[in-house]
Amino acid sequence: MEFSKNKKRLIDSINRKPLDRVPRMYRALPGINDRLLSYFSLGKDINKNWKELIAKLNVDAFSSGGGMGKFTICKPAYNGGGKYDKSDSNMFYVWGIDSHIDKGSDSISYIENAEAAKIVSIEDFKRIKHPSLEDFDFDLMVPDQVLRESYLLGTGMLNSIFMIAMYLRGANNLMMELLTDKKLAHYYIDMIGEFSYELNKSILDRIGDKIDYYRQWDDLAMQSGLMIPLETFREFFYPWYKKLFGEAKKHKLITLFHICGNANEIIPDLIELGVDVLDPVQTSAVGMDFKHLKKEYGKYISFHGGIDVQGFLQNASPLQIRKYTKETEEMFLDSGGLILGPSHEITPDTSTENIIALYRPDLLDKDKYTL
Repeated sequence: MEFSKNKKRLIDSINRKPLDRVPRMYRALPGINDRLLSYFSLGKDINKNWKELIAKLNVDAFSSGGGMGKFTICKPAYNGGGKYDKSDSNMFYVWGIDSHIDKGSDSISYIENAEAAKIVSIEDFKRIKHPSLEDFDFDLMVPDQVLRESYLLGTGMLNSIFMIAMYLRGANNLMMELLTDKKLAHYYIDMIGEFSYELNKSILDRIGDKIDYYRQWDDLAMQSGLMIPLETFREFFYPWYKKLFGEAKKHKLITLFHICGNANEIIPDLIELGVDVLDPVQTSAVGMDFKHLKKEYGKYISFHGGIDVQGFLQNASPLQIRKYTKETEEMFLDSGGLILGPSHEITPDTSTENIIALYRPDLLDKDKYTL
């Protein structure tokens, strides 16, 4: 298949090849999308006008919070019944995990499964309702091959094994049992992992030759480091990651892993697992600046994100934004390895001027952005 120049630039950078320019990506919360649609007079529906918006912004991809394609992710529909909220795109509800969506910030908070949190034995776990592949409709999962000519198509769902375990069992129970009741912890983590593997394998068996990448996210880290000891990660979660990424590599897919915070301790393991792209590169976290990441890991893994939205993009001047992006792009231009964009979705407290300074400084007063 012949790819567009923009898509080829993305793939070349992921493969760490020299670039004509460093590829850019855009991702933002709904309020920002609406504001930019109005700014560029593109209508009111981002679902219809996302391609026009990124063309106006002169970027190569419309990314999601945890992947390289907000509108180009393929996954089966859920028909399992029960209580669920379709606005939870992560679909944790299949494990009986309730959620609360804050429509103002488009953020989601999860509520632990009260029934599973009370369990005290493996036998009790065997009695609760488990999701099944029969709960999913795979028939409508047909990747658009015309869309694929210009954009990265991907898949990957319900593979946040650590996060699902934390909200299924409750954070306190999980953290204690990882250390003091490993037999029980292994049971429910392996239960989640087995279902995740079977689901994602079924998806990849159907569409693995019709898409470009496989994504997984699992927020195991805080600003300062991992939430659990590295040895615990390797005992409980690494084997399932290996199986999931192994299936993706059977189909020769680009692989992306999303982990917020300081991921330094786990990056060598991700490289060993065959992860091609690290997201979201939360540069405000300890040890996550690009100079360090490129020096330590740049020969082995590429980066997606890196422009801090926890303070920098909101508070910097247009000139500071231009300076940071120029210096960062110069660091990666000859080697590839970066898709530059927000470290998370741009938040409503970010001015339109700063967003335009990031993507289209030519539209602003030259005195505010000329370096």
